[in-house]
Amino acid sequence: MPSNIQHENISAAKLGIETISKGYIGHNEVYPNTREIQSAAYTNTSTLSNSGGTRLFRVTGAEGATYNLTGFGAGSYTISSSPYDHSINPGSNNDCGDPSRTILTTLTPTGGTVLQGGGATFASSYTQSGGPPENYYNFNVSISLTVTNSVTNIYNGTLFFTNGTVYNVSYSGNNNSPSSFTMRTDGLGSGSYSNITGTLSWNGIIISSTVGPGAFSGSYTKTLSNENAPGRSFLRASFGVNNATASNPCDNATGGNNGISSWYSSNVYP
Repeated sequence: MPSNIQHENISAAKLGIETISKGYIGHNEVYPNTREIQSAAYTNTSTLSNSGGTRLFRVTGAEGATYNLTGFGAGSYTISSSPYDHSINPGSNNDCGDPSRTILTTLTPTGGTVLQGGGATFASSYTQSGGPPENYYNFNVSISLTVTNSVTNIYNGTLFFTNGTVYNVSYSGNNNSPSSFTMRTDGLGSGSYSNITGTLSWNGIIISSTVGPGAFSGSYTKTLSNENAPGRSFLRASFGVNNATASNPCDNATGGNNGISSWYSSNVYP
């Protein structure tokens, strides 16, 4: 049978590869050497909550087109059907003081794939809100110690407090934050506590309480006992605010002469 090889008489297809989208050899699907991606972008670019959430990064193009994603959703991919959606969740950004951030995904074609318009990449982004602010409050704690009964011992020419010594401790401050915190106080030396008054109370192990907003104060007595020789060369009391217990985790107690939110009284010597 004769055939006509003139170009103008071939109507079913052109031989130029750039115009062939795909075809078949037997039962196998065959793609041309060059495939095009028309677009790649997030379908929703409004600001995302700091708690996170899923957004779709949509790629439109020829089946069989290949590309890499960098940034969020990173990986290597092939379009199996168009449009091709990537479900991307950037996760939470809600720790105290976290700044807002840009969620960026960039597509770069690979192999024989090209981008519509001839560019090198498609990129799309949106903003995710930052976390709540970190708040700092100076509790202005004052703590003092007074010896009311001094029992001493001399060892190698140095004077030590020993068993039977009694001292009083007083403290005050102001929780000017909106949160409650666990606070505690203690005094150096082995012995027993008594006359505990004010905001903090004995919990069976230490003098401690959860304290809400507002002023706080109190006092207690400690008597040294079972103190190993030679005793204590000085006495000191401490007061601390446990930031990890704040009812609002973004609130923090600051100040302190023994580090953040920790105070010492002055040393008292025999």
